Amino acid sequence: MKLKKMKNSDNAVVGIVAAFLIIGLFIAVLSVVQTQYVPKWMKEKESDHMNVLADQFAQLNYAINTHVFNEKANIPISTTITLGNKELPYLMSVRAFGQLNIINDGCIISINGTPNLNISIGTIKYNSYNNYYIDQNYIYECGGLILSQYSGNALTIDPFFTCNFLDNFEINFTTVNITTIGNKDTSLVGYGPTPIRTEYKSSDKTFIDNISYINITTNYITSWKNFINSSLINQNFVYGTNYIIEIIDNKLIVHFVGTDKVLMNLNEVDIGAQIGHGIIKERK
Repeated sequence: MKLKKMKNSDNAVVGIVAAFLIIGLFIAVLSVVQTQYVPKWMKEKESDHMNVLADQFAQLNYAINTHVFNEKANIPISTTITLGNKELPYLMSVRAFGQLNIINDGCIISINGTPNLNISIGTIKYNSYNNYYIDQNYIYECGGLILSQYSGNALTIDPFFTCNFLDNFEINFTTVNITTIGNKDTSLVGYGPTPIRTEYKSSDKTFIDNISYINITTNYITSWKNFINSSLINQNFVYGTNYIIEIIDNKLIVHFVGTDKVLMNLNEVDIGAQIGHGIIKERK
Protein backbone atom coordinates (compact mmCIF):
# COMPACT_ATOMS: atom_id res chain seq x y z
CA MET A 1 0.00 0.00 0.00
CA LYS A 2 2.79 2.40 0.88
CA LEU A 3 4.58 1.65 -2.39
CA LYS A 4 1.42 2.28 -4.36
CA LYS A 5 0.88 5.60 -2.61
CA MET A 6 4.46 6.65 -3.34
CA LYS A 7 3.99 5.84 -7.04
CA ASN A 8 0.78 7.87 -7.18
CA SER A 9 2.58 10.73 -5.42
CA ASP A 10 5.46 10.58 -7.94
CA ASN A 11 3.00 10.61 -10.84
CA ALA A 12 1.29 13.69 -9.39
CA VAL A 13 4.64 15.49 -9.01
CA VAL A 14 5.63 14.58 -12.57
CA GLY A 15 2.30 15.88 -13.82
CA ILE A 16 2.73 19.17 -11.99
CA VAL A 17 6.33 19.56 -13.24
CA ALA A 18 5.20 18.81 -16.82
CA ALA A 19 2.45 21.40 -16.54
CA PHE A 20 4.91 24.00 -15.31
CA LEU A 21 7.31 23.13 -18.13
CA ILE A 22 4.57 23.48 -20.73
CA ILE A 23 3.49 26.81 -19.24
CA GLY A 24 7.12 27.98 -19.14
CA LEU A 25 7.64 26.93 -22.75
CA PHE A 26 4.45 28.74 -23.79
CA ILE A 27 5.54 31.90 -21.95
CA ALA A 28 9.01 31.70 -23.54
CA VAL A 29 7.56 31.31 -27.04
CA LEU A 30 5.04 34.08 -26.41
CA SER A 31 7.83 36.31 -25.10
CA VAL A 32 9.91 35.74 -28.25
CA VAL A 33 6.90 36.43 -30.47
CA GLN A 34 6.02 39.52 -28.46
CA THR A 35 9.52 41.04 -28.42
CA GLN A 36 10.87 39.90 -31.80
CA TYR A 37 7.97 39.44 -34.20
CA VAL A 38 5.19 41.78 -33.04
CA PRO A 39 7.28 44.96 -33.61
CA LYS A 40 8.20 43.74 -37.11
CA TRP A 41 4.60 42.87 -37.96
CA MET A 42 3.34 46.20 -36.65
CA LYS A 43 6.07 48.11 -38.50
CA GLU A 44 5.04 46.40 -41.74
CA LYS A 45 1.40 47.12 -40.97
CA GLU A 46 2.07 50.82 -40.39
CA SER A 47 4.28 50.95 -43.49
CA ASP A 48 1.46 49.46 -45.57
CA HIS A 49 -0.89 52.07 -44.10
CA MET A 50 1.44 54.86 -45.21
CA ASN A 51 1.38 53.41 -48.74
CA VAL A 52 -2.42 53.32 -48.63
CA LEU A 53 -2.43 56.96 -47.53
CA ALA A 54 -0.19 57.91 -50.46
CA ASP A 55 -2.75 56.40 -52.85
CA GLN A 56 -5.68 58.01 -51.02
CA PHE A 57 -4.11 61.48 -51.13
CA ALA A 58 -3.35 60.98 -54.81
CA GLN A 59 -7.08 60.30 -55.25
CA LEU A 60 -7.87 63.42 -53.23
CA ASN A 61 -5.54 65.42 -55.46
CA TYR A 62 -7.30 63.98 -58.53
CA ALA A 63 -10.72 64.91 -57.10
CA ILE A 64 -9.63 68.51 -56.48
CA ASN A 65 -8.07 68.69 -59.95
CA THR A 66 -11.42 67.60 -61.38
CA HIS A 67 -13.07 70.56 -59.63
CA VAL A 68 -10.38 72.94 -60.86
CA PHE A 69 -10.67 71.93 -64.51
CA ASN A 70 -14.47 71.50 -64.67
CA GLU A 71 -15.37 74.59 -62.59
CA LYS A 72 -18.83 73.18 -61.80
CA ALA A 73 -20.44 74.05 -58.46
CA ASN A 74 -22.78 71.82 -56.42
CA ILE A 75 -21.06 68.59 -57.51
CA PRO A 76 -19.29 67.28 -54.41
CA ILE A 77 -16.73 64.47 -54.59
CA SER A 78 -15.98 62.29 -51.58
CA THR A 79 -12.53 60.76 -50.96
CA THR A 80 -11.78 58.28 -48.19
CA ILE A 81 -8.80 58.85 -45.90
CA THR A 82 -7.84 56.04 -43.49
CA LEU A 83 -6.55 57.75 -40.36
CA GLY A 84 -4.81 54.79 -38.68
CA ASN A 85 -4.83 51.04 -38.15
CA LYS A 86 -5.85 48.67 -35.36
CA GLU A 87 -3.56 46.70 -33.09
CA LEU A 88 -2.93 42.96 -33.57
CA PRO A 89 -5.55 40.68 -31.95
CA TYR A 90 -4.58 38.61 -28.89
CA LEU A 91 -1.10 40.15 -28.70
CA MET A 92 0.23 43.25 -26.97
CA SER A 93 0.52 46.00 -29.58
CA VAL A 94 -0.55 49.61 -29.95
CA ARG A 95 -2.84 50.91 -32.65
CA ALA A 96 -1.74 53.84 -34.80
CA PHE A 97 -3.76 57.03 -34.96
CA GLY A 98 -3.86 59.83 -37.48
CA GLN A 99 -5.13 63.40 -37.64
CA LEU A 100 -6.74 65.15 -40.60
CA ASN A 101 -6.89 68.95 -40.62
CA ILE A 102 -8.14 71.74 -42.83
CA ILE A 103 -5.77 74.63 -42.10
CA ASN A 104 -6.70 78.18 -42.98
CA ASP A 105 -3.78 80.39 -44.07
CA GLY A 106 -1.47 77.37 -44.31
CA CYS A 107 0.41 79.09 -47.13
CA ILE A 108 0.63 82.72 -48.28
CA ILE A 109 1.69 83.82 -51.75
CA SER A 110 2.67 87.44 -52.41
CA ILE A 111 3.32 88.71 -55.92
CA ASN A 112 5.00 92.06 -56.49
CA GLY A 113 3.85 93.38 -59.85
CA THR A 114 1.04 95.26 -61.52
CA PRO A 115 -1.14 94.74 -59.61
CA ASN A 116 0.39 93.57 -56.30
CA LEU A 117 -1.42 90.55 -54.84
CA ASN A 118 -1.37 88.80 -51.47
CA ILE A 119 -3.12 85.41 -51.55
CA SER A 120 -3.96 83.34 -48.47
CA ILE A 121 -4.08 79.59 -49.14
CA GLY A 122 -5.89 77.00 -47.04
CA THR A 123 -4.40 73.50 -46.96
CA ILE A 124 -5.34 69.92 -46.09
CA LYS A 125 -2.88 68.12 -43.82
CA TYR A 126 -2.64 64.57 -42.47
CA ASN A 127 -0.40 63.76 -39.47
CA SER A 128 0.42 60.15 -38.61
CA TYR A 129 0.99 59.00 -35.04
CA ASN A 130 2.80 55.71 -35.61
CA ASN A 131 4.39 53.62 -32.90
CA TYR A 132 6.70 51.41 -34.95
CA TYR A 133 7.18 53.08 -38.36
CA ILE A 134 8.49 56.54 -39.13
CA ASP A 135 5.80 59.24 -38.94
CA GLN A 136 4.83 60.76 -42.26
CA ASN A 137 2.66 63.76 -43.08
CA TYR A 138 0.78 64.38 -46.31
CA ILE A 139 -0.10 67.95 -47.23
CA TYR A 140 -2.24 69.23 -50.08
CA GLU A 141 -0.97 72.77 -50.55
CA CYS A 142 -1.79 75.19 -53.37
CA GLY A 143 -2.43 72.46 -55.94
CA GLY A 144 0.57 70.31 -55.00
CA LEU A 145 0.95 67.25 -52.79
CA ILE A 146 3.82 67.21 -50.29
CA LEU A 147 5.25 64.30 -48.30
CA SER A 148 6.93 65.47 -45.10
CA GLN A 149 8.88 63.55 -42.45
CA TYR A 150 11.66 64.28 -39.95
CA SER A 151 14.37 64.05 -42.62
CA GLY A 152 12.75 66.64 -44.90
CA ASN A 153 9.92 67.16 -47.37
CA ALA A 154 9.33 66.77 -51.09
CA LEU A 155 6.60 67.34 -53.66
CA THR A 156 5.10 64.07 -54.89
CA ILE A 157 2.61 65.84 -57.20
CA ASP A 158 3.52 69.24 -58.67
CA PRO A 159 1.26 72.30 -58.33
CA PHE A 160 -0.22 74.14 -61.33
CA PHE A 161 2.86 76.22 -62.11
CA THR A 162 4.29 76.35 -65.62
CA CYS A 163 6.43 78.89 -67.43
CA ASN A 164 7.70 79.61 -70.91
CA PHE A 165 10.10 82.09 -72.43
CA LEU A 166 9.18 83.59 -75.79
CA ASP A 167 9.30 87.37 -76.29
CA ASN A 168 8.72 87.75 -72.55
CA PHE A 169 8.95 85.41 -69.61
CA GLU A 170 5.41 84.20 -68.90
CA ILE A 171 4.18 82.22 -65.88
CA ASN A 172 0.89 80.33 -65.65
CA PHE A 173 -0.05 79.76 -62.03
CA THR A 174 -3.25 78.28 -60.59
CA THR A 175 -3.51 78.63 -56.81
CA VAL A 176 -5.95 76.30 -55.03
CA ASN A 177 -7.37 77.59 -51.76
CA ILE A 178 -9.11 75.10 -49.45
CA THR A 179 -11.87 76.60 -47.31
CA THR A 180 -14.06 74.96 -44.70
CA ILE A 181 -17.75 74.53 -45.44
CA GLY A 182 -20.57 72.72 -43.67
CA ASN A 183 -21.15 72.28 -39.96
CA LYS A 184 -18.26 69.89 -39.39
CA ASP A 185 -15.05 70.39 -37.43
CA THR A 186 -11.84 71.29 -39.25
CA SER A 187 -9.91 68.54 -37.46
CA LEU A 188 -10.48 64.83 -36.83
CA VAL A 189 -8.35 62.31 -34.91
CA GLY A 190 -8.88 58.56 -35.09
CA TYR A 191 -7.79 55.29 -36.67
CA GLY A 192 -10.63 54.33 -39.02
CA PRO A 193 -11.60 55.52 -42.50
CA THR A 194 -13.24 58.94 -42.83
CA PRO A 195 -14.50 60.79 -45.91
CA ILE A 196 -13.40 64.25 -46.94
CA ARG A 197 -15.84 65.92 -49.33
CA THR A 198 -14.73 68.63 -51.72
CA GLU A 199 -16.66 71.01 -53.95
CA TYR A 200 -15.84 73.78 -56.41
CA LYS A 201 -16.82 77.24 -55.17
CA SER A 202 -15.33 79.94 -57.39
CA SER A 203 -12.36 81.11 -59.45
CA ASP A 204 -10.87 84.47 -60.32
CA LYS A 205 -8.42 85.11 -63.17
CA THR A 206 -5.92 87.99 -63.05
CA PHE A 207 -3.19 89.12 -65.44
CA ILE A 208 -0.13 90.48 -63.63
CA ASP A 209 2.54 92.53 -65.39
CA ASN A 210 6.04 93.67 -64.45
CA ILE A 211 6.67 91.06 -61.74
CA SER A 212 9.82 91.70 -59.72
CA TYR A 213 9.47 88.89 -57.17
CA ILE A 214 7.24 86.09 -55.88
CA ASN A 215 7.14 85.41 -52.13
CA ILE A 216 5.86 82.02 -50.90
CA THR A 217 5.40 81.66 -47.15
CA THR A 218 5.24 77.96 -46.34
CA ASN A 219 6.38 75.31 -43.87
CA TYR A 220 7.78 73.28 -46.76
CA ILE A 221 10.52 75.49 -48.15
CA THR A 222 12.60 72.63 -49.58
CA SER A 223 9.73 71.30 -51.69
CA TRP A 224 8.88 74.69 -53.20
CA LYS A 225 12.49 75.72 -53.72
CA ASN A 226 13.38 72.57 -55.65
CA PHE A 227 10.21 72.77 -57.73
CA ILE A 228 10.50 76.48 -58.62
CA ASN A 229 14.22 76.15 -59.33
CA SER A 230 13.76 73.18 -61.68
CA SER A 231 10.82 74.88 -63.44
CA LEU A 232 12.94 77.95 -64.22
CA ILE A 233 16.03 75.97 -65.21
CA ASN A 234 13.95 73.91 -67.64
CA GLN A 235 13.17 77.19 -69.42
CA ASN A 236 16.89 78.00 -69.72
CA PHE A 237 16.84 80.57 -66.94
CA VAL A 238 20.23 80.93 -65.31
CA TYR A 239 20.48 81.28 -61.56
CA GLY A 240 22.21 84.53 -60.62
CA THR A 241 21.71 85.96 -64.09
CA ASN A 242 17.93 85.78 -64.55
CA TYR A 243 16.73 85.01 -61.04
CA ILE A 244 17.83 84.64 -57.42
CA ILE A 245 16.16 82.59 -54.69
CA GLU A 246 16.30 83.97 -51.16
CA ILE A 247 15.13 82.12 -48.03
CA ILE A 248 14.24 84.03 -44.87
CA ASP A 249 12.81 81.80 -42.13
CA ASN A 250 9.77 80.16 -43.75
CA LYS A 251 9.67 82.58 -46.70
CA LEU A 252 10.86 81.64 -50.18
CA ILE A 253 11.48 84.74 -52.30
CA VAL A 254 12.12 84.39 -56.03
CA HIS A 255 13.67 87.61 -57.37
CA PHE A 256 13.68 88.15 -61.13
CA VAL A 257 16.79 90.03 -62.27
CA GLY A 258 18.28 90.80 -65.67
CA THR A 259 14.93 90.03 -67.32
CA ASP A 260 13.06 92.62 -69.37
CA LYS A 261 9.54 91.56 -68.45
CA VAL A 262 7.91 88.86 -66.32
CA LEU A 263 4.18 88.26 -66.79
CA MET A 264 1.76 85.97 -65.01
CA ASN A 265 -1.63 84.49 -65.85
CA LEU A 266 -3.00 83.84 -62.37
CA ASN A 267 -6.07 81.71 -61.64
CA GLU A 268 -7.25 81.73 -58.01
CA VAL A 269 -9.55 78.76 -57.33
CA ASP A 270 -11.54 78.26 -54.13
CA ILE A 271 -12.44 74.68 -53.15
CA GLY A 272 -14.73 73.96 -50.22
CA ALA A 273 -13.92 70.93 -48.06
CA GLN A 274 -15.68 69.09 -45.25
CA ILE A 275 -14.27 66.32 -43.05
CA GLY A 276 -16.62 63.53 -42.01
CA HIS A 277 -20.00 62.26 -43.11
CA GLY A 278 -22.79 64.64 -44.01
CA ILE A 279 -24.11 66.86 -46.74
CA ILE A 280 -22.01 69.87 -47.75
CA LYS A 281 -23.91 72.91 -46.63
CA GLU A 282 -22.78 76.47 -46.16
CA ARG A 283 -22.86 77.98 -42.69
CA LYS A 284 -25.53 80.64 -42.20
